[in-house]
Amino acid sequence: MSINASWKRRTMLALACGVAITATPLAAQVPPAPPVPGKIKPSKFTTGAAKKNTPVVSTKTKEKVHQLVDRIYESEVELSVQQRHSKILKMKMDVFRVAIADPTKIEVVAFGAQEVEVIGKETGTTTMTLWLGQEANPQILSVQVKVEGDNSIEDLRRMEYGEFQKMINEFFPNSKIQLIPFADKLIVRGQARDEQEATQIITIIRARSGSSSLGGGNGTGSLFADGQAADPFPEGAVLPEATVIDMMKVPGEKQVMLKVRIAQIDRSAARSASTDLIVRSGDFGWSQLFSGVAQQLANGGTGLVTASLTSSDVDLFISALAQNGYAKILAEPNLVTISGRAANFISGGEFAVPTVVGVGGAQAATTTFKGFGTQLSFLPTVLDKDRIRLQVTPTFSTVNPALSVNGILGIDTQSVSTTVDMREGQVFAIAGLIQEQQRGDLNRVPFVGDLPLVGPLFSNKAVSRDETELIILISPELVHPMEAEDAPTVLPGMEVTEPGDLDFFFLNNIEGKPDVHHRSTVWYMQKKRIHQQQKDFIHQTKSDKYYINGDYGFSD
Repeated sequence: MSINASWKRRTMLALACGVAITATPLAAQVPPAPPVPGKIKPSKFTTGAAKKNTPVVSTKTKEKVHQLVDRIYESEVELSVQQRHSKILKMKMDVFRVAIADPTKIEVVAFGAQEVEVIGKETGTTTMTLWLGQEANPQILSVQVKVEGDNSIEDLRRMEYGEFQKMINEFFPNSKIQLIPFADKLIVRGQARDEQEATQIITIIRARSGSSSLGGGNGTGSLFADGQAADPFPEGAVLPEATVIDMMKVPGEKQVMLKVRIAQIDRSAARSASTDLIVRSGDFGWSQLFSGVAQQLANGGTGLVTASLTSSDVDLFISALAQNGYAKILAEPNLVTISGRAANFISGGEFAVPTVVGVGGAQAATTTFKGFGTQLSFLPTVLDKDRIRLQVTPTFSTVNPALSVNGILGIDTQSVSTTVDMREGQVFAIAGLIQEQQRGDLNRVPFVGDLPLVGPLFSNKAVSRDETELIILISPELVHPMEAEDAPTVLPGMEVTEPGDLDFFFLNNIEGKPDVHHRSTVWYMQKKRIHQQQKDFIHQTKSDKYYINGDYGFSD
């Protein structure tokens, strides 16, 4: 049985039983229609793109087209149907074949032999082709079907979101919002009382309350995360999901300046005492060495007191050392950013850290850089007028060569991360550290080193103590940009000038006077010009002796 006969038998059986005919592409399952009388010109085959750049067609090609193609059917009528709605076409002839260009746009159902229902599925445009009459001599009708949006759904969305808008405005009387559904989006416009109410409103509108985030979960610094609009009436009609577009405004100053003060002081003290003794008598020798002198000198000790009693048979070394030192660090970084945006600050340096990746012969070395110094990262959110929520992470680190591993430096780090709510101008300490370390070492000769008076001569002892105090103070302020006339005119370093030759060579100054600007780069040429001006002045003075300057000009 041929494909044409099989298709004809199934189609007629379905029409006779009232079963829906599923539209199928013409090229895949529908055999070509039998030719009908009539000829067309070859120009009918040129498309819009081809008309712009029409190729030269040979006579042989034209003859081949006339022999193979009899007619091209284009859309003869346009049919409009709404999404989720249908229209029934009652034909005057029997329909035995249907083809749809895009089955995702429409669906065709046949009722009997002359009734066809067109159902809109998705918005868009497609082509439906119908074969009517007798299969031996069919009539072909091409229909362009346009699926439009369902106006009832849009009206329902506007009504439901309108009621939802009234509920939110009643729940938040100090804010005024407007919900505008548009296509697959929900635009939220209006003004919120503060950032806190704006966050609550967006949380209610979104389908998932956990989608709201002060920090912006996507890393963009936005106050709100992305989410879908919630169905305001879940028990009623099911509305299509819509992406929320936040266009709300929050009045007030939104620029926050964070004042940070980091203060640290380290104190250290160390004391040590040791005695080295060497006795030689002929073939007999005895020595007591704690290497106290060498150790103190190697450590760069200052204030070293050494007593040496040397003879041909006895060498005695007594050493004592006391050390005191301190280190003071004070940093005051200031950062300015808008509400809901993160700001970062670093003042220090970086050192290279080589990293070897791979195994065996496939190893490769890469280099990364590790930063140290004063680092600050904070995220402010203005909640209510002058109430600010701060997520702040200050870090202070210094290079410590004692922690080096394979030539890579180590660092000492003090860091803290916290989130607090506070008013503008308030100050709080987010980190306070008081650390004390004490150590004592005693090396002695057994028995003799334990004697009360003689023991110090046969022992080596050292005591060290380290104290560290660290505090970090945070204070936020709402600020706005300065006007041009309010900007400072004198900046740090503008009053520092270069000293002249007299100040530098004779007065031993490395900075000049604030109101005297000396430039050593051009001073040599300037000095020559001054010398030439002096010579010209002397020459003019001498020439005045030979001429008399009167009311009527120069005269002999």
